[in-house]
Amino acid sequence: MKKLYEEFCTSFPGTEQSKPLAPLTTLQIGGPADLYYKLTDIEELAPLLAEAKNLNIPVFVLGGGSNTVFHDDGFRGLIIHVKANKISIEGETIVADAGALLSQVLQAAIKNGLSGMENMMGLPGTVGGAVRGNAGAFGTETKDILQKALIFNEEKGVHEVAPDYLNFSYRTSTVKRNKGRDIVLRAWFKLKKGDTKAAMKEAAPVLAKRLKKQPAGKTSGSFFKNPSSELAAGYLLDQAGCKGLQLGQAQVSPQHANWIMNLGGATQKDILRLAAMMRDRVKAKFEIELEPEVQFVAATGMIPPSEVLGLN
Repeated sequence: MKKLYEEFCTSFPGTEQSKPLAPLTTLQIGGPADLYYKLTDIEELAPLLAEAKNLNIPVFVLGGGSNTVFHDDGFRGLIIHVKANKISIEGETIVADAGALLSQVLQAAIKNGLSGMENMMGLPGTVGGAVRGNAGAFGTETKDILQKALIFNEEKGVHEVAPDYLNFSYRTSTVKRNKGRDIVLRAWFKLKKGDTKAAMKEAAPVLAKRLKKQPAGKTSGSFFKNPSSELAAGYLLDQAGCKGLQLGQAQVSPQHANWIMNLGGATQKDILRLAAMMRDRVKAKFEIELEPEVQFVAATGMIPPSEVLGLN
């Protein structure tokens, strides 16, 4: 494998070896990746993937890292970290590369007098992650403002898709269901003209409300999906007595029952076992099976969601 890695690094001199992954995620868990490439130009993605495929090197594409938990042994392959973050304005549309932070897109909207995504203020993560997981808050979801997206897959290469292709539903999309076969490169968000001062005034209480609810520290944010729009996972977990539960250095926040915290030195196994304990408590009390929002990555590739909590 070493020879293949050397060949890849020759083709892409910007590649780093033995790159620590923990600092790249909000939970700060994970060992080193054999290979790491910081993608700042979306046009480089196709040749990167082609070379990795040619050399039979496993690949994982990383966005903002707010919903990713790496294995403690790291990743035996190539991590492509999407950091392309160009943002431009086309009339009432914002065009943003997948690596742009949602907070940056919202700032650009307000600066240019565009409204429609104020409720998303304070959401972590990137544009690519938002499209992939249909991110949203306080009644506004990515599907409500997305005009189109530029994606890559092996069959069609780089091409644009309409919202219909993405088949959005609660916290998921075609991209997420395809488990790595589709990769978001850019998104167009259709907004509307509005008063900048009014937009900022509207956004301020949304952010204040979100920050008040959010515990500080190393966390992935909301861990489980809400079972429905009327029933919050946080409520179920709270009623099941999950606040403050701790396993190793992983703890359910005493402030929010749907947030798992890394107290320092938590492992992927700690998180998995604690999450399974939380799920089991809710199932026992309410006969409801909670589904994680967070994706777990083994040393050799992504763990299917259906298998995640079976690893405890």
